[in-house]
Amino acid sequence: MGKRQALAEYHRGSILAAAERLFAEKGTEGTTMDDIAREAEYSKATLYVYFQSKEEIVGAILLNGLAMLKKRVHQAIESNEDWYGAYDAVCQAILGFYMENPAAYEAVIGAAGAGEGKGDQDVRRAVQEFCKELAAFLERGRSAGAVTGEEDQMELVLLFWASVSGMIHMADHAGELVAAQTGKDKETFLKDGFHVILRAITGKQ
Repeated sequence: MGKRQALAEYHRGSILAAAERLFAEKGTEGTTMDDIAREAEYSKATLYVYFQSKEEIVGAILLNGLAMLKKRVHQAIESNEDWYGAYDAVCQAILGFYMENPAAYEAVIGAAGAGEGKGDQDVRRAVQEFCKELAAFLERGRSAGAVTGEEDQMELVLLFWASVSGMIHMADHAGELVAAQTGKDKETFLKDGFHVILRAITGKQ
């Protein structure tokens, strides 16, 4: 990578990091390009050199997030020969990604429903690759006799992803309600919840 390209990547990274902070604090809709320029300490004109719109910034965060999440899930799977150990590691990888990158995680969650626009093909391709990673993991469990049921492979992937993501989102956004209704703190609620999902997938108590 040449110096010019490295400098451009540095500036792009700084802008994306600033945008992620603002998206996590104010939401995507509540954040403007002016806000991002101020947070990144760039002029608005400089901001537009690297990104033509807020939508393009959201798309870049999404693609980066999908790549990072896929890498973490892949590492979790590969580091555990035992499928059940891999399951726990995958859940923790997803949780860890959320805790460190809430704005990117929220973008990933909404990826499947992304509208038409620039970079859409790249987004769809990245979503498909991530789903394939999960599908291979769940198929490995099926081959090992751990995963049961008659669900289609992609249906099982979506059920798993929706269940894990829903647990994480509820624990983070409704922690007081969870504690009041279950008597559990966030960590215990998630640990137990992940095991409930595991029992649903494996059919074992």
